[in-house]
Amino acid sequence: MLRDISHHYGAVAAVEGAGFEAAPGEILCLFGPSGCGKTTLLRIAAGLERLQSGSVELNGKVLATPGKETPPERRPIGFVFQDLVLFPHMTVEKNIAFGLSAEADDAKPRIAAQIKTMRLDGLAKRYPHELSGGQQQRTALARALIRGPKALLLDEPFASVDAVLRRRLREDLRRILKEQSVAVVLVTHDPEEALALGDRIALMRDGHIVEAQTPAALFEAPQTPEGAMIFPGSQTLYGAIEREKLITAFGDLEAEGLADGPGLAVLRQGAISTERDPEGACQITDARFVGPGWMVDLTSDLTADLAGAGTIRVAMAQKPRIGARVNPSFAGPGIFIYKNQ
Repeated sequence: MLRDISHHYGAVAAVEGAGFEAAPGEILCLFGPSGCGKTTLLRIAAGLERLQSGSVELNGKVLATPGKETPPERRPIGFVFQDLVLFPHMTVEKNIAFGLSAEADDAKPRIAAQIKTMRLDGLAKRYPHELSGGQQQRTALARALIRGPKALLLDEPFASVDAVLRRRLREDLRRILKEQSVAVVLVTHDPEEALALGDRIALMRDGHIVEAQTPAALFEAPQTPEGAMIFPGSQTLYGAIEREKLITAFGDLEAEGLADGPGLAVLRQGAISTERDPEGACQITDARFVGPGWMVDLTSDLTADLAGAGTIRVAMAQKPRIGARVNPSFAGPGIFIYKNQ
């Protein structure tokens, strides 16, 4: 859909050579921290930001190239904004109908069909302030889908919803989107959300898409630290690669095939274990109950000698004594080593 997009705000590069494609029926999540260029890409796709470099295409048709743009209203693309932007003076029914010609022969049945699909029955005459967060979101989705778009763009669709409700709404949203069979691009900075909704996840860093894979591929063989870190409980450990080993304040790790220089390890849950030792190299500095066990912070005696070494976390079944000494060890498939660029 987007090919080789670069976009600058003055001297600041928001996006550099980024591109992606979502197939009909596929949900592609653009994932990354705030300011990495996710929303800029979405706005370029929708035609809300003028294209500077690259092209926007849909189903083989070019929608935009530099200097030649299809206006947003003529693109077969639906857009749901971060704050939903429902018109407060319009009912659910009229919000959904916005942008659809009232003179269209099938306007009423199409509106009724969207109300049914989004499970908004009985709410057609209500105003946005009379709806729950989930009902507002489904109204915004219905409005975006009423014109039968070929693609749907969602910018942080749960940003205004509290955490408990957000989890409940994800299943609803995925079901609805899959029923529509449109190409979906969803922007999020929440890893849990990306994993729950995305068929593929495109990871962004500093305006670049650094990796785009299915969640399963990211779990088994992530090509970047961002891909490895997306899973809950992952943490980073910095060090130096010397003779194909990553030397860290907490022990050495195999770094086969990597050249000497700064490096880092991404450690998944279960990759670290400890053995109590009064003469151990690490000290327990904090412990928090997370159920069913404890999450424990370890600090190494060598931390001060290695820049960025920091603290690592390890799970323990029983509450440990703060200040106790331990030796950590690393094992299992959840260890990924990278050059630190």
